[in-house]
Amino acid sequence: MFHKKEDNILNGLDLDIKLYRIFTFERFKELITSNELVLVNPEKWDDPFENFFLKANAYDREGNIVDFSNIREMWYGQCWTINRDTDAMWRIYSPNKNGVRISTTARKLFNAIYDEDDKFASLKYFIGKVNYATKDELNTFMEKNSFWNIAIGGQNDGFAKLLCIKREAFQHENEVRILINENDEEKNKNLNGLYKVKIDKNTLIDDICLDPRLTEDEYRKMELEIKSLFYSGPKIFQSDLYKFDLPPIDLE
Repeated sequence: MFHKKEDNILNGLDLDIKLYRIFTFERFKELITSNELVLVNPEKWDDPFENFFLKANAYDREGNIVDFSNIREMWYGQCWTINRDTDAMWRIYSPNKNGVRISTTARKLFNAIYDEDDKFASLKYFIGKVNYATKDELNTFMEKNSFWNIAIGGQNDGFAKLLCIKREAFQHENEVRILINENDEEKNKNLNGLYKVKIDKNTLIDDICLDPRLTEDEYRKMELEIKSLFYSGPKIFQSDLYKFDLPPIDLE
């Protein structure tokens, strides 16, 4: 059966939806100067339930433990959000109060990572909306699915979808993830858990929003520094999340 690029869009994600990601200022400068998106092996993420299915114990017919770490180590991801401007996201991802939020669309992001010339592209590049589940729902999923249920068809989308499931405690993050599977074991050894994708920053980034907690002087200094990193940069502005701008009280 002919496989289309659109088959690697998971969980009904609308490619025209706006996406956002907050970086620390230092990480943002690395992105811009290197022209690279850096995807991380989910083993490095904080939540121990990431890729929960392949972390669980499995046993063969002789009762021996089956280790799926080799499959887990082949995956790399990066998290974006549909949330445009929330207090929680700034506080979590910009702890030093100097964050930079970039925006793009799901379509631009998917196009940035999807290599049409890669003969294994259909097995390798994915983008998907994250679904959120209760602990009971995860337990039920484990009981009803075998390894071969997930691997059926050999298209890798089953394993990609596993990486688009999180516990409901994280629902406020409203995530979309880009995922890459690298099944070349020798190459994987040299990646050290980081998969770098070359991008065109001027094509990918729609606008740049700076941390709402910056002072006016800090904002202007960061704005000038960012402009110096672009040939023709996108719009730069500061989040007005903490700007107090209510009208005056009427005393009459």
